[in-house]
Amino acid sequence: MKDLSLFAASFLLLILASCGSNNTPKKVISTPYKKSAVMEPFRFHKAIEVKPGLTLDVLSWGRGTEANGVYMILRSDSIHMKYKSISGELDGKIIDAWNMDMDSDGNPELFIHAEGEGEGSHLNMYVYEYSDGGSAQDLNFPNLKSSQKEGYKGQDSIYIKEGILYRTFPIYDEGDSTNVARSQKRTLIYKLRSNSFQVSTEDQKTE
Repeated sequence: MKDLSLFAASFLLLILASCGSNNTPKKVISTPYKKSAVMEPFRFHKAIEVKPGLTLDVLSWGRGTEANGVYMILRSDSIHMKYKSISGELDGKIIDAWNMDMDSDGNPELFIHAEGEGEGSHLNMYVYEYSDGGSAQDLNFPNLKSSQKEGYKGQDSIYIKEGILYRTFPIYDEGDSTNVARSQKRTLIYKLRSNSFQVSTEDQKTE
């Protein structure tokens, strides 16, 4: 009994000591997240998860000037074990890429936003709609009409609101060699219907 009581006392002291040590705060060292660099000849990479198991990897690659190159879209369907890719010539460098169902038909569209270099850089959009089977349809993003080009010298901004794509840019006086912007901006509003873009134009004064 004496040995048993001694064992019990020792066990109780061990528990109390361990409880006391748990109250001591521990210093946690966290490693900050670092974005992995894209190895040459690749220049851009973004993985877009359309849904669990379905990912679109958007890449651009090329050597030499960044004004030209090639874009690639890798479609990985890990659930059905189907993998497809498409590529095309790239004018400019990729700024961003995203997916959305702009026409609400259940098939996602992939948008690749690219821009040229230097003053007066222009915007290029590459758009594909993907079916459930993985086939991709190239959707023609409209070029600027002559009336829309008036005073255009690049510097486009793109944003999405309620399933509609808005493109805005400053309007310049073409006769002004100093390239001082007018107090106006032009907004192009893009809607998608039956895989065809419909565009309307609004000119606004800037404050």
